[in-house]
Amino acid sequence: MSLLPDNFAALLYLKNQCRKWKNIAFLMLIISFLLFFKLASKSSDSGDIENDASDYIATIKIDGIIFDDDYRTKILKKLATQNNIKAVIVNIDSPGGGVVGSEILYNNLREIAKHKPIITVMGSMAASGGYMAAIASDYIIARNGTLTGSIGVIIQASEFTDLADKIGVKFLTYKSSPLKASPSPFEKTNPKVDQVINESIKDTYEFFSGLVLERRGDKLNKKNLDHIIDGRIFTGRQAIKAGLIDEIGGEEEALAYLKTTGKIDTDNIEIKEVSIKEEESKFLGQFLGESAVSKILGLHQKNEQVMAIWNLNNYSFR
Repeated sequence: MSLLPDNFAALLYLKNQCRKWKNIAFLMLIISFLLFFKLASKSSDSGDIENDASDYIATIKIDGIIFDDDYRTKILKKLATQNNIKAVIVNIDSPGGGVVGSEILYNNLREIAKHKPIITVMGSMAASGGYMAAIASDYIIARNGTLTGSIGVIIQASEFTDLADKIGVKFLTYKSSPLKASPSPFEKTNPKVDQVINESIKDTYEFFSGLVLERRGDKLNKKNLDHIIDGRIFTGRQAIKAGLIDEIGGEEEALAYLKTTGKIDTDNIEIKEVSIKEEESKFLGQFLGESAVSKILGLHQKNEQVMAIWNLNNYSFR
């Protein structure tokens, strides 16, 4: 009897064992790498505002999709109460987000405004929920090409019933009332469902547009008011004509505003960035990419929230 099959089996077993331990070692290396950066980031945390006694202007960054965030709320509350922080510059680059998350962010920024000057500087985009955050400020600055506005609300839902019929699948739904869990991808919509959903959207829109009128009413172009709050987007150049923003520019213009209004001597005060993101999430975002982190943190599950996000790919809200 030849020993070759036995030798081959032994070699294959050893190869599989080596591969297994190599994968374990690689996984341990990644975990060690992440722990190292977590400790390193904590030792140089830019968001540590309680241990800094010197006066300064704080800058914060709001970017990406806006959801409710307990850590962000905690830092913003500290910014409001720290007496050595003389003003806050809010840099926004966001297409919007969940209605509740945007509302919470707006309220947090308004609380800061009760205690010190707060100015918004828009980046590439500050639309929908991003604009809701912006109007919490005393003064809004944008670039000529900034996309902003998009004052509105949307709910999107899918329906798979026709597809299911074609492939011979039948969905059975049992619920306490016809409007429970509607709209559903497993049921055809009906006029009553459409009415209820549109009533919810209308109510949320009235809340959003009411905030805009409350905060910007005296600056908005009254002749075009209906167009300003009908959900369309504006460039920075269009937004200043509409009264949605106050000036074209960036951080330099924000500092000039603070100085010329006599609110703060910007020549003799330091400017410091304060992080409003948890360091673990921020590092994972750089290491794995935002989409991977969203899946890890479960953010993909929040896509069913009432959203108000401008989508440049198909000029619709999502």
